[in-house]
Amino acid sequence: MATLNDSLMAQGRSKAYDGMAMVRRYELPQGQVLYRFVDVTRATGPRTAANGPWWFEFEAFQQIKHFALRNGYTLEYSARLFAAILYEWSEVTGVVRAQLIEPVSAWKGKAKQVTSQGKDPRDLPTATPMQSLLEVYQLFIPGFGGRASLYPQSMTFLEYLPA
Repeated sequence: MATLNDSLMAQGRSKAYDGMAMVRRYELPQGQVLYRFVDVTRATGPRTAANGPWWFEFEAFQQIKHFALRNGYTLEYSARLFAAILYEWSEVTGVVRAQLIEPVSAWKGKAKQVTSQGKDPRDLPTATPMQSLLEVYQLFIPGFGGRASLYPQSMTFLEYLPA
């Protein structure tokens, strides 16, 4: 079945491989709820911050959230540990929950080690995500983010939860 962003999958593949390992194509059905860690300090609000390509499914979000609760970490810090989110990319002020109103295609994989460009002194030279039993899979949805984003016609914003 063709999805709204089917024609963008090939060009989005290299971006997915930049941030993930063990990448595979994945179809997301209408009605599925997804989670995205956002930075509202770099956007005009949570709805605008939600307009981006990197998302998590419910199970992965729950693993990140419960790891934070079990270990006395903030949700922001736990998200950094699991997804290797650099400060130069995001302050991770919270999480957005949104529901698909159209089926979309995504690239799904495990976060991989990323290298800092040195734009924020809080970042180490590299960030390595959780490994082994604690690793989670994330989603890269081609066509989400930027001015011509498919996000507004593909998802309904449900809520913003501060980290």
